[in-house]
Amino acid sequence: MNIVILGPQGSGKGTQSEMVAQKYDAEHFDTGKLLRQVSKSDTPLGKEIHEIVIEKKELVPSRILKEILHLRLNDLQREQSIVFDGVPRNMEQASYFEEALLEFGRKLDKVFFINISEKESIKRISKRWICQKCRKIMIMGKDIKKEKEACPACGGEISQRADDTPEGVKKRLHIYQEETLPVLDFFRKENLLTEINGEQSIEKVFEDIIKVVEKND
Repeated sequence: MNIVILGPQGSGKGTQSEMVAQKYDAEHFDTGKLLRQVSKSDTPLGKEIHEIVIEKKELVPSRILKEILHLRLNDLQREQSIVFDGVPRNMEQASYFEEALLEFGRKLDKVFFINISEKESIKRISKRWICQKCRKIMIMGKDIKKEKEACPACGGEISQRADDTPEGVKKRLHIYQEETLPVLDFFRKENLLTEINGEQSIEKVFEDIIKVVEKND
């Protein structure tokens, strides 16, 4: 089984990807986590990713994501199920994504789009704060109660990223709509896309995804 879970900022695609991967003992292809892992390696690719992601805090080009995809697919047994979290995010990535799967004897079985409104996305993301020391993400009103509070995990200073302010979220959503909506149309034409209402409980979103997965088995 090879499935993709997409969605705008705050849709919970990471949470759902992890839950689905756990249920089916699948590999959770978390691009950000993989990039951080490779950035620690003493290789030309690792050093390049470290400079882009860790030092400059920029997005890596599709060329690097393509290398990461091939590296990970090469490490996995063909029978190992994979849940791809948030990729492909643009048409350039979509074009080589399916080609790479075929190269490794795989096919894409299903693409889920967890849809939430712009208002809901802004509401969810603008509550996110991060610890400057341990990088733990916290939710204002749940994990922390006020801006001057210390990180409950390590006591470090907390702050909100510019990308997580209402203005930052709107900018990210605009980029998302421009880049990722064509990807949804691409998979819709291939009869692979299922849209899920993301403004339900985490449990209900998960239930809706599982129903479709098991119906297609």
